[in-house]
Amino acid sequence: MKWRRSLIGLAVSAVFIVLLLRQVNGPELRDAFTAAVPGWLVAAFAIYLGALWLRGLRWKLVLRGATPISTGDATALVVIGYAANNVLPVRAGELVRAQLLHERHGADRVAALGTILVERVFDGLVLALFLAGTIALAGGSGVLQLLATVTGAVFVAIALALLILGPRLADNPGVAQRLLRPLPVRLQHVVAPRLDRFVDGLTTIRGTGAWIAIFVVTAASWAIEAAMYWLVGIGLGLELDPLLYLGVCGAANLAIAAPSTSGGIGPFEFFAREVAVVFGATAAAGTAYAIALHALLLIPVAALGLLLLWQRHIGVRSLLRAPSEDAPAASSLRGSG
Repeated sequence: MKWRRSLIGLAVSAVFIVLLLRQVNGPELRDAFTAAVPGWLVAAFAIYLGALWLRGLRWKLVLRGATPISTGDATALVVIGYAANNVLPVRAGELVRAQLLHERHGADRVAALGTILVERVFDGLVLALFLAGTIALAGGSGVLQLLATVTGAVFVAIALALLILGPRLADNPGVAQRLLRPLPVRLQHVVAPRLDRFVDGLTTIRGTGAWIAIFVVTAASWAIEAAMYWLVGIGLGLELDPLLYLGVCGAANLAIAAPSTSGGIGPFEFFAREVAVVFGATAAAGTAYAIALHALLLIPVAALGLLLLWQRHIGVRSLLRAPSEDAPAASSLRGSG
């Protein structure tokens, strides 16, 4: 099953890379990269560190009712998970993060995956809002409108389900288990305990105030990331309105929900370029921008993740072991970082 998903991911990435590169020629792309100003790229990654810290704070807030953790440690595990997403197949960073939370804080792995799924729902809501808002104010192509409509509807539906049904599932575990009745009895015995623990993770957020606080932190983290995208755009010579980078952020990160290679290579670049070109960038400048932006998100984060592993004396064995543990509970999760 894993190798099939890996092959599908490679095929999807290959398609988007072809779509990305077929509109530009080598000399134009080379000239666009040559015009880059490295200082802006360094400043952009420095700002991105603030977004990562806010992601750690958010996970701490999501975990508050189940697993006490400091903001610093939560941020470190988030970054390590992102780094693992960038280098491991099938984007297994979420499984790595759950495994490390279990090893360091005794948390249940499947429940931890539930909290990470909640994070992804908040991410999807904010990103869809960013993209839809940009399209409403500045326009957009049919592809971008379709992406905003479909992903927005999906994430709103999931969020409403968690908000409305979450308390019922938490207070009455039998409701979730009734969903398993169509399955064979033997399979029910295997899935039921994991389902209960997964629901525990999905329902750690209680009260409207907690939902609002986590939404605000999520929006702030992605707004800072969009500011990073803006600085990278300056460094690559783009002359787009700063607010349009909210749309770049939304489109590129929503796109990597699709199967692809580690790090979402292909879909991210294609949709980042799509937004840049729609709002006035040339194909060569937009393509160079998208490639440089994604490289800045992937490579330094992978290095930072390795540094945090060393600093916290976490063995690389944990990363290699995690993808095989409790995988069925997280097989549909996708990283957005």
